[in-house]
Amino acid sequence: MSKFYKTISALLVTIVAATAFAQHPDHDDGPKLSDSERAEKRTEIMQMSKDTLASLRKDANARDLLDRAYGTAVFDTTKGGFIVTGAGGTGVATHKGGQPVYMHMGEGGVGLGAGLEKYRLVLLFENKEIYDKFIEGAWSAGASAQAAAGKQGAGTVAKFNNGVAVYHLTDKGVIAQVDVTGVKFWPADKLNPGPA
Repeated sequence: MSKFYKTISALLVTIVAATAFAQHPDHDDGPKLSDSERAEKRTEIMQMSKDTLASLRKDANARDLLDRAYGTAVFDTTKGGFIVTGAGGTGVATHKGGQPVYMHMGEGGVGLGAGLEKYRLVLLFENKEIYDKFIEGAWSAGASAQAAAGKQGAGTVAKFNNGVAVYHLTDKGVIAQVDVTGVKFWPADKLNPGPA
């Protein structure tokens, strides 16, 4: 009987984790995108980024960091799992006067979460050096990259931590103190200029 339960548990873990990643079928494996499909996807991602940054700007602490940031990255993310959790998303990194760089993100971990959660992940970069490392896929969070905002950050001055501030936006508003240790970011080859 115990073998049966182990098999069912493993199957549930696989299904839920796979479902989270299936919410973002535009990862770079799979069929090649046509020019019109690529343009449509880019437009959709840029609009998501603009809407998210406009929402974030309503928070006074976040607005100050946005004004001082060299660049930003915004991801539309789905997280899900039971015991084994995973998150995946696609987004765009931009800086003033520069070309957008479309990116993917992925995360895996162990926890006691269940169900799916959709949210927007926003990273603000203090300087060019960190931004450039990020868009090359060479940036690693290492320590927690955090920012104080919303109700949790009332009375706290928002600041960059190791050159990065991170915000998590849901339908309920801005959540700060976000830990992105273990999250990987890499360029989306199919969406960026050049061969797809």
